[in-house]
Amino acid sequence: MNIGFFTDTYLPNIDGVVTSILNYRGELERKEHKVFIFSSGDKQAIKNNHDPRVFFYDSIKFPPYPQYKLALFPFTAKAKCKENEIELIHCHAMASMGLAAIKTANDLDLPLVGTFHTLIPNAFKLISKKKWVNDIASTISWKAIKAFYKPFDVVTCPTKTISNLMAEEGIKSVVVPTAVDTNRFTTELDKQVIRKIFKIDKDEKIILTTGRVSAEKNLEVVVNAAELLLKERKAKFIISGDGPFKEELLKLVDDKGLKDNFIFTGFVEATELPFMYAASDCFVTASTFETQGLALLEAMACGKPVIGANAMAIPEAIDENKNGFLFQPFDALECSQKIIKVLDASAEDYKKMSANARKTAEKYSIEKSTEKLLDAYNQAKN
Repeated sequence: MNIGFFTDTYLPNIDGVVTSILNYRGELERKEHKVFIFSSGDKQAIKNNHDPRVFFYDSIKFPPYPQYKLALFPFTAKAKCKENEIELIHCHAMASMGLAAIKTANDLDLPLVGTFHTLIPNAFKLISKKKWVNDIASTISWKAIKAFYKPFDVVTCPTKTISNLMAEEGIKSVVVPTAVDTNRFTTELDKQVIRKIFKIDKDEKIILTTGRVSAEKNLEVVVNAAELLLKERKAKFIISGDGPFKEELLKLVDDKGLKDNFIFTGFVEATELPFMYAASDCFVTASTFETQGLALLEAMACGKPVIGANAMAIPEAIDENKNGFLFQPFDALECSQKIIKVLDASAEDYKKMSANARKTAEKYSIEKSTEKLLDAYNQAKN
């Protein structure tokens, strides 16, 4: 089958959506399907692209999220779809490339599948401190999302939590978990690579968080938890990733006198990321925004116990005291206490948590998730 992926973000960007697209493309092509990427992109991406199955459309930046771009003339994708005999369109976008996917599928009478990657209504909670403003913005955004997905044959989302939330808004969806590359993220990786690079002492525990450094990730909670934890334990906190909240976070760490206990790596290459997880003793996320939590599952695939906020889809992955721990959202004290539980676990208990974490991640393997995706494609075609 020739499949067209439409997206507002693609390489060289690396985020959850791009990772999902790359994982699915790789496995679908391994199964002898052909995947063509239709993406917004800047002039540099267009110039550097040598992949005959990737088509970039000149774009402008979307100010709130600069890594997302608005394609200026995306509707010309129809010609490329005809030329490459596309049989099904899978839309990973909700901006200009999303609209292009809908129009192209309609014009060519193709099955149309969409994946709801990002909980946009929750993002509106960040625009104002006034609840009534956020509530109105959230209501409007849900109405827009419902209208957007109306022409789709099948809509997928990564977790039951999000599927239930969408159902409350009158949007029917099928759960297809975002795949984790359990062959790349493993328990067999060298744990010393990152320690050597950053000169971290052997007796220092490493607490890791990865991903986009943005306001909705609530990384100030991790910093506040670190301040409490470091009164009792020797540890290094690694913030791996980049984003618009980085400068503010650096200032917070500096103001609290924690500079020596934090490492900000900036953007990490895909080849280096597994070694970040391997070096850590545990992974923590304070995000209340996750539709699944891909970074959390990547950490689990590397056998790392995880500590996460008890919000949105995070509790679906964390089995309390089995593969990690949950804490109340924004509660830095409880977050620090749960991290300490992992750090203080006996060798035997830690080994059990590590094994359970790996087992959890294996449920989300690329192979299993792609089979569910193909089921969704068949449903759309029928």
